[in-house]
Amino acid sequence: MASSSSTEFAQVKKEYDEQAPSYNALLKLPFGVLESQLFISAAAGDGFCKNASVLDLGGGTGLRARQVLEAGAARESGRLRWFHGDVSRPLFGEQGVVGLCPPYDLVMANWIFDHIDSPDVLKALWRNIAAAVRPGGRFVGVRACDPRCEAMKTGKYGPTCQDFVEFSGGIYYSSTIPVSGAPSVHLENASLEVSYSGSTEMHERYGFCDVKSEPCENAEIVKSDPGFWQLWIERPGFVVVKAQKRLNRQQ
Repeated sequence: MASSSSTEFAQVKKEYDEQAPSYNALLKLPFGVLESQLFISAAAGDGFCKNASVLDLGGGTGLRARQVLEAGAARESGRLRWFHGDVSRPLFGEQGVVGLCPPYDLVMANWIFDHIDSPDVLKALWRNIAAAVRPGGRFVGVRACDPRCEAMKTGKYGPTCQDFVEFSGGIYYSSTIPVSGAPSVHLENASLEVSYSGSTEMHERYGFCDVKSEPCENAEIVKSDPGFWQLWIERPGFVVVKAQKRLNRQQ
């Protein structure tokens, strides 16, 4: 979880605890199926995560961590450990979270970039990511694209975004996840342009190279019905990004 200058950590945590049981409703929506397929392709499609040590920042319900376990990560322990912390503050060292043991082969950060309205908080998050990944290791993260795109306003793929308010360097908005037979999940979001625009500036600044977005056209759900996904292909609502931690300054 990342703090922001406009929302108190305790309030964000309270809202998450209240709505988290419904988050996995995404798995039944086209949006969620696509996210799962693209994520596992980026994290484990080439066998990278087999026997890998993994840190999941902003792990939520543990869905993505379970996916990489199923793909062979953490073979020696085969289990998940949970830690409470604020990823916008130092996680390692004397003032860090007890129990975290960097560096890791794979570090994941899914959707936490979309609750940040401060460049300083974003930089702090990236410092933690950089400190967590070993040289040659991998970062994988799911992040929003421009939430004003038609794919996210129409509800065609499940969730919707609305209530857009621009601020210097970014945009506030709300998002809604429909849940069958239960109240919808409503979230308050903030995304900085340096993140949602597709810029690789932050990756490169904090020591990552070979930054790539997993092509949505390669997902099985898209291949099975490309016509249905055309709106998404033209302007996607999210991307799954992977990058490698540089082995040295010259890489």
